Amino acid sequence: MSVSSAQLELGYRRCAREVRAAAGNFYYAFRLLPPEKRRALHALYRFCRGADDIADAPEAAGLRLRRLDSYRSTLERSLAGYPPDSGWLILVDTAGRFSLSPEHLNQVIDGCAADCRPLRIRSERELADYCYGVAGVVGLLSARIFRYRDPRVETLAVDLGEAMQRTNILRDLGEDLAAGRRYLPEEVMDRFQLSAEDLLVGARGPNATRYRDLMAHEVALARERFRSGLQLVPLVERDARGCPAALAALYQALLDRIEQDGYDVQGQRVRLSSRHKLGLALVAWASATLRP
Repeated sequence: MSVSSAQLELGYRRCAREVRAAAGNFYYAFRLLPPEKRRALHALYRFCRGADDIADAPEAAGLRLRRLDSYRSTLERSLAGYPPDSGWLILVDTAGRFSLSPEHLNQVIDGCAADCRPLRIRSERELADYCYGVAGVVGLLSARIFRYRDPRVETLAVDLGEAMQRTNILRDLGEDLAAGRRYLPEEVMDRFQLSAEDLLVGARGPNATRYRDLMAHEVALARERFRSGLQLVPLVERDARGCPAALAALYQALLDRIEQDGYDVQGQRVRLSSRHKLGLALVAWASATLRP
C-alpha cells in the first residue's frame, strides 16, 4: 500500500470534523492531546462509532449482524493493506503507529454485535463481560495511544471503560428498555424486588423507593470502577494524562447529575452544558498534567 502524506492529512482532517460534530464528551477530552495522539484517537473513535451506529440502526437484527460481518471484513482487508477509503486508511495508519491489536479491534465489533438482539443481562459477571466488549477493550486500545510501560495500565483501562459504560447504561435506562435492551442484571433486580416495568417508570412509579435504592447501588458500583480506573492516569505518558482524567471527570459529573435528579432518567435525557463540560475537562487536564 503506497500512501502519500497528503492523503493521510486529508483523511485525518475529515475525521477530526466528524469527531467534532458527533463525539460529545469525547471531543472535550481529546482536544488538548498532542496532534499525533489526538488524530489517532479520532481515527479509533470513528471506527468504534461506525460499528456502534450499525448496531443501533433501525433495521432487523439479521441485517445489522450481516452489516457488522461486512464491517469486520473491511477491517481485515484494510489491515492487510487494502483500505477502501480515507477513514479506513487512517485507522490502518494509527494501528501501525501505535501497535493496536487486530484482536482488540475485532472485539469492538463483537461487543456491538451483542446489541443487535434483545438483550437481558442476568448477572453482574455478564454485565462486566458486556462492558468489556463495548468499552473495556476500547480502553485498552486508547491506552496504547496514550502509551505506557506499566502493565497494570491494561487492567485499569478496562475498569475505566467499564465505569463509563455503566454510566451510559444508567443515563440511557429508559430508551434502552424501550429498544428491548435491559442491561441492569436480573439478579440485582431480584434483590431489589423490581421488574422491567418498574424500571420503565422509575422514580415516578409505585416502587420508586426500591428503584432509587437500586440506582444508588449501581451508581456506587460505577464510582468504584472509576476509583480503580483513574489509577492509570499517572502511569501513561504525561502528555496524554489529561485525556482519561477529563473523560472520567465528565462521566462522573453525569453520575452526579443522575443523583441530583433523583434517578429520574426515564423522562429527560441527562446532559451537561458545553460550558460545564469544557470547564470540567480543563480542570481535569491541568490537575493530571501538573501532578508529579
